[in-house]
Amino acid sequence: MIDPQFYASTGPLTLAELIEGLNVDLDPKFYDETISSPSDLKSASIGQLSFFQDKRRKSDLETCKATACFVTERLASQLGDKHILPIISSSPRAHFARACAKLVHPIESDKTPSIPKSARVHDTAVIGAAVVLGENVKIGPYCVIEQGVTIGQGTVIESHVRVSFAKIGKNCHIKAGAVIGGAGFGVAKDEIGIIDIPHMGRVIVGNRVSIGSQTCVDRGQLGDTVLANDVKIDNLVQVGHNVTIGAGSMLAGHTGISGSCVIGSNVQMGGNVGIADHLTIGDNVMIAARAGVMHNIPKDEVWSGIPAMPIREHMRVINATRKLVQKPKQGDENA
Repeated sequence: MIDPQFYASTGPLTLAELIEGLNVDLDPKFYDETISSPSDLKSASIGQLSFFQDKRRKSDLETCKATACFVTERLASQLGDKHILPIISSSPRAHFARACAKLVHPIESDKTPSIPKSARVHDTAVIGAAVVLGENVKIGPYCVIEQGVTIGQGTVIESHVRVSFAKIGKNCHIKAGAVIGGAGFGVAKDEIGIIDIPHMGRVIVGNRVSIGSQTCVDRGQLGDTVLANDVKIDNLVQVGHNVTIGAGSMLAGHTGISGSCVIGSNVQMGGNVGIADHLTIGDNVMIAARAGVMHNIPKDEVWSGIPAMPIREHMRVINATRKLVQKPKQGDENA
């Protein structure tokens, strides 16, 4: 869903308007079908447009009710009897991104920001239109709080922080240099060239959340990036677009979470952990420092290593490796 606090729709537009200039194949009798907004595949409804290019996302088709969908010729049959109009494309994600740029754009508001007398905003801070600050909020030097952002009471934001397309909860602490709500990393290529994927979502931060210096939390491409209550994030951490982090989870410095991961509650990650995209990490999981996680992790487990695996299995691998490289002791040669 596109949040009207941050974005406006130029729709409805016809499919003919959306595919103009793109090397795609759509039956001309459907050119006049109208699209109101883009959506991810799983939650798309009538009047919306989506894309499908990865067979690993096939399960998302079960709930998809999109009017039309960019899809490769090889996967078009997967749409089956879903009554979704297939737009045959060699680059569904890139073509979808170009259609999104026509359908949605950030709004430009002239509404005065709401700043209570109890809030302390440094003279050098920039507060955008329609911003809403809660009681006793503190905004440090050279911060930029962009249009439409809401910040809950008692939250402290240190110097040089940029917040955009975000809703921040109560009694949070965001340290110097953090960037909340920037566009994530997403690119695609088609016959026109390389395009940066538009990000049309938000960042939703719960209450009592801490975010360290130089940490980046990217807003969702479609949908939201969500940090639940009491999440604690160290310095120099990257949280990708559409990531969800459950209540009470803690991430140490240099951790990187790729897009669309679901992190459970009370998860602990050591320094320099890396999580591949679209993974699910269960509740109460512990991940040792410098682990490279390539697979889903069930709840209540401890993992380590590159690639990460259950820690006992990892220790057996290490011990076996040590034995392989150990020099034989004197007298063992003829044993």
